[in-house]
Amino acid sequence: MKNPILTFFRWLALRRDHSTVPTSLMPLAKVKLVTVFVDTTLPEEDPTRVCRAVQQFFDYHGIPVTILCPQKGDLNLLGRLKPRVRGTRESRQEDLFISLAASPDNFAGEYEARCSPARFKVGRCRLEGDVFDLVVAVPENGEASQTAAFAAIKDYLNKIR
Repeated sequence: MKNPILTFFRWLALRRDHSTVPTSLMPLAKVKLVTVFVDTTLPEEDPTRVCRAVQQFFDYHGIPVTILCPQKGDLNLLGRLKPRVRGTRESRQEDLFISLAASPDNFAGEYEARCSPARFKVGRCRLEGDVFDLVVAVPENGEASQTAAFAAIKDYLNKIR
């Protein structure tokens, strides 16, 4: 059962901090800075493997990337990333935000997606209010790992012109 007080404060935080930047699909050639949120709550997957694949892809394209790979100590009482991990809202300048969180129940991933000032947002699950411009769902009989999801996202990013 969810804590109603925590749910209320999370709702307030999302309402206060949500991004008002218009978003749309964008080719990689126009992307200057990327932020990727890696879900570390999945016990069956090694986040370092995912981080390595993300870093390698964006290094190849010459695009600086910030990888958010939060541990328990990196979250505050509400479940958001602490400012020392993420930085202040004013310092965020990314053009592309990718969330590899597989569940809409991951509040840190949802908060980052809704509050990111990125002009192009990609995710793995739909969030209420059409937060993402591109949602990459796992096929019914396909692999549900973050690495596989990022591989699919890479293919789409390379095809957008």
